[in-house]
Amino acid sequence: MRRLLYFIPFNIMKNNAGAHTRAWELLKAFHKMGITVDYVHSEDTWGAPMNSEETAEMLQTGLVRRVYGLRKKPKGGADLWYAIQYRLQRFFRDLMFRRALPSFVTPYNQHLFNQILKREQYDYIVISYAYWADLIRDNTLTGKARLLIDTHDFLTAQERVWKRFSIGRAFSREMKRLNYFDQVWAISSEEQYLFRQFVDKDVKLIPFCLETPAVPEGNEKAFDVIFVAGNNRHNIKAVNWFFKEVYPLLESSVRWCVIGGIHKYIPDLENVQKLPYVADLGPYYSRAKLAICPMLSGTGVKIKVIEALSYGLPVVCSPRGVDGLVNKTDNGCVVADAATDFADSISKLLGNNSYYSFVKEQGRIFFNQHHSREHFNGIMENVLAAR
Repeated sequence: MRRLLYFIPFNIMKNNAGAHTRAWELLKAFHKMGITVDYVHSEDTWGAPMNSEETAEMLQTGLVRRVYGLRKKPKGGADLWYAIQYRLQRFFRDLMFRRALPSFVTPYNQHLFNQILKREQYDYIVISYAYWADLIRDNTLTGKARLLIDTHDFLTAQERVWKRFSIGRAFSREMKRLNYFDQVWAISSEEQYLFRQFVDKDVKLIPFCLETPAVPEGNEKAFDVIFVAGNNRHNIKAVNWFFKEVYPLLESSVRWCVIGGIHKYIPDLENVQKLPYVADLGPYYSRAKLAICPMLSGTGVKIKVIEALSYGLPVVCSPRGVDGLVNKTDNGCVVADAATDFADSISKLLGNNSYYSFVKEQGRIFFNQHHSREHFNGIMENVLAAR
């Protein structure tokens, strides 16, 4: 029985964000391959503690054998030496004049991680995000494990918004960290190409994939357009542009459904239903005709695009919406740059049944070829082939 240690900072029992969905799909793929998995998450940086009910529920899925949590520093006054080390690390980091790519590994969470490695030897260790790569750097406790990093994103591009940010230093650090591993997993074709130019190790494209949901034929549509987004800076910029420049060009009869934290930035409109959070997006995607992704900035694959395609929805998006997709055309997405083109594309899909069916079929074929669970399982079988 092969054993795998999987670290992702999030408590994936908390919500249905895209990175959480990817984690669940990986766990399902590992399970299908008969690999025993121990799951490790952060209880503070990016993460949250997993309470006893969540832990029991996760174990009951049968996808993991054990659940571990890491903390950046000890609770209270316990382990004073680690607390002092944490404070010193923070002090010297804050003295840096030029900001680069941070590491979220501290002496204490490294200690906790090492305790896990001392309990058992693993065949594979998967670390999510280069922020956490130092967990395995020069770590002899990893033994003969195959070291894999799931990058999730090109972090230098994400971090460049900070003041006094050094792109050169950040990029150099990111590439150096990726080279700690035996294999690098990229979520998009663009990132795979970029990493291959600067990383000496094998770089694999591991796309975001989903199970193809069952959508009843003839299902009554309650919404014309659905938009799902959190309230990060990229989505806020996008929605401000859309409702200022595009929305006024569309008929008031168009029915909208907006889900997620972004709802706070949308005006109250009679034809727009706003939902702060839903536990299951499926019923809402199933009752919509099309989706939009008006992103003007941001990096990597747009999870909301792939989710919409999985439900057979055409997607009207900006050029950023097809970032990371293997095909930029013939993929179920209608790309529109200017506000008038965006509005016209929505109107054409809603008003022209033959065109709608054509784009929808393109999306179905593209999703099945590149983002279905069957495709994903095939990739993972190859990547984690028996050693």
